[in-house]
Amino acid sequence: MGTSQRSMSRAWSVIGRAVRSRTYVSSPSLVGIPKSSMLFRIDKGGFKIPRYQNTYRLEAYKPFKCEIVDKILIDVMRDYLVGLKYQPQVCMQICQRMSEEVRDKIFRKYYDRYKVVVIMSIVQKLGQSVRMDFGKLWDVQRDTYSTHVVETAEFVATGLVVGTYYE
Repeated sequence: MGTSQRSMSRAWSVIGRAVRSRTYVSSPSLVGIPKSSMLFRIDKGGFKIPRYQNTYRLEAYKPFKCEIVDKILIDVMRDYLVGLKYQPQVCMQICQRMSEEVRDKIFRKYYDRYKVVVIMSIVQKLGQSVRMDFGKLWDVQRDTYSTHVVETAEFVATGLVVGTYYE
């Protein structure tokens, strides 16, 4: 048996062991990595984030629905802002909690191929002018957003959720 035949038989034995142990190999450097660790990675918050490979499809199986996100945004903002008096430190914490809750509820809807950005702000009414800008690259066919504004005698609260398509 020649050297090339020996190296081929070694390669086939490694591949055979990987298939028998349900470890799938996509390149020689990934020998021994279980399949489950290649599909997801865990975020700091404990969320599973999928690792995508090319599928050559241009549409999501479950597209981002503005109507559902509008309802989530309105419900969360209504729950947190009813009866609130403006205090800068308290409002900053409430904005963080609202954005986390909106993000978590949207992630539970499992919109595939969308990145979600949630921005909440509360501004005290003092007779001033306020201008907020948000710049982005936009795909008119797939990207979408949802906004909601709550205005009281003391403050104005705005919520923005942007769903951008991710291939």
